[in-house]
Amino acid sequence: MIPDPVLPSRTPSGEARREYAQLLRLHERLATQLRHVRDELDTPELQSLLREIRSRTGASPRDAITDVKSSVEEALRTLSVSSSEAHSILTWEGEATRIDGIGELPAPLARFLAERTRLDGFSYEVLQDEVRGWVVRWREHTSDGRIRGFGQFYERPYAWLDD
Repeated sequence: MIPDPVLPSRTPSGEARREYAQLLRLHERLATQLRHVRDELDTPELQSLLREIRSRTGASPRDAITDVKSSVEEALRTLSVSSSEAHSILTWEGEATRIDGIGELPAPLARFLAERTRLDGFSYEVLQDEVRGWVVRWREHTSDGRIRGFGQFYERPYAWLDD
């Protein structure tokens, strides 16, 4: 059973929220890389290589590979718990972000907006496009007014290809 994360006694500051959001992005990249490693350890090529080594040398590195697999799985579980705690801290004070004009946000977009709407300098707008549906345009400014990042999300990003 995973213990409940310890929520802060007060709302994290804008800078702390930014750092938690960066931590979540780092967790996601690490998890992707660890899953890739885990998948590589189960490939037929590696299994045939292990059989070849055993037949030529008599030694079997299979036990070492099993230990590596266990370690990777443990790292994935630990990373998942840590990500869950960071996400809970970012979103503990309110419900999911709701936007007028959009019924159901896709989970990644809802998480993206929920994490950033509480940050200083983050803004977004929702437009309706005839072909692509709703468009969410976002922009994030630094404290000195420079643009840190910007982008847009579409309800149907490839709808124009259907024409």
